[in-house]
Amino acid sequence: MSAIYADIRDERIRQDDKWGEQNHADGTGPGYQKHAHAARRRCKAAAEFGLVSFKDILEEKVYEAFAESDPAKLRAELIQVAAVAVAWVEKLDREARP
Repeated sequence: MSAIYADIRDERIRQDDKWGEQNHADGTGPGYQKHAHAARRRCKAAAEFGLVSFKDILEEKVYEAFAESDPAKLRAELIQVAAVAVAWVEKLDREARP
């Protein structure tokens, strides 16, 4: 994981170098709840059929984050988004090994 975290750190440095410190509005809230429910249903259905993908899981987590307006809960959801993204990168790295 340390190589992945180093890649993420390097990307964050590139972002800050290019754009400076970012302090945008969250843009999240209850308006995304129907999208979160739909993503949850799609992910669950895919899992029930043995067809769940990282795309399904990440989409569910992203929409759950989008639907959150409480800062502490939003942070927890974004940590889950990051963890799923890292798990996906780990899988890609395992597949790339000889």
